[in-house]
Amino acid sequence: MGINPNYKMSGSKNRNFCIAAVLFLLFIPAITLNNNYLMHFLVLCFIWGVTAEAWNLIMGYAGIFSFGQIAFFTIGAFAAGLLSLQLGVSPWLGMPLAGLITACVGFLIGLPSLRLKGEYIALVTYALHMLLGALVFRGKAIGIETGGFLWNIPSLTFFGYEFPRNAVISWYYLGLVLFLLFLLFIYWIIHSPIGRAFVALRDAEPLAQSLGIDQFKYKLIVFSLSAFITGVMGAFYAYYVAVISSRMLGLDFFVKALIMVLLGGIGRFPGAAIGAFIITIGYEAMRPLMSYRLIVLGIFVILTIIYLPGGIMGGTDYLEKIRKWRQKNKELLSQ
Repeated sequence: MGINPNYKMSGSKNRNFCIAAVLFLLFIPAITLNNNYLMHFLVLCFIWGVTAEAWNLIMGYAGIFSFGQIAFFTIGAFAAGLLSLQLGVSPWLGMPLAGLITACVGFLIGLPSLRLKGEYIALVTYALHMLLGALVFRGKAIGIETGGFLWNIPSLTFFGYEFPRNAVISWYYLGLVLFLLFLLFIYWIIHSPIGRAFVALRDAEPLAQSLGIDQFKYKLIVFSLSAFITGVMGAFYAYYVAVISSRMLGLDFFVKALIMVLLGGIGRFPGAAIGAFIITIGYEAMRPLMSYRLIVLGIFVILTIIYLPGGIMGGTDYLEKIRKWRQKNKELLSQ
């Protein structure tokens, strides 16, 4: 196996790009003069960027076709709201606790479903998505009946300072911190021994199992980790918007999140996060189209799958092939 001479240069370019992107995000409030409207949608980009990337961790890297991501997001949101409203739990504690509750649900759902294959996992996890709406409405038997919505969810406070919802800048910077921390965490998982194990199971399952890699254990780990990350972001969303409802389980949330992953590129970090920015901002830009927005997004994704099957991040592969082709032709012409 030869060494790619452009590896360090490519890594340096990626690193410089990431630093530039982070600096740009840090200074956006100053550039836009604290434009609440714009920063609100950037906060949503942070929330959906992490949620989509956590979904990509399951589908793209572990090869598990799960359709329960929005259910996990909703569980995290309602768990946080109930913890703060009914038990008086601080939102700072409510976010990690909501993540742990969601991870426990993911673990329990994963125990039976991850013993199945392919589309059967998708069906079981989507069944959770479908049943959760009824549970939110009619959960009195287990103490979680909400009537389908929660309101007046308390805001975050920091040393006596309450995050105002009519001034988004404090939420913006907290969302940015969560966005960066979770993306780094997901990146670490992908490149850790755990990540290499489930990628090996995805690409060469018989060989990986022959080497002693426990398929069920590693899939259960990544399933629970993804549920935890998604649950924390669902909790942050609940504290940010103050009012949540079972509408979160609607088709539009599900389709948009799925489109983010497909557009960014399945199994290509951080494609889903980039897709989240494009879809969240693009969806708002298409507001005049009203209910036709999802149709336009669907057509856009179909064209992407046909002409750019690797998503946006896959486009770099095509650029690299073009560069090599041009270099090869240049060498032939110089001979």
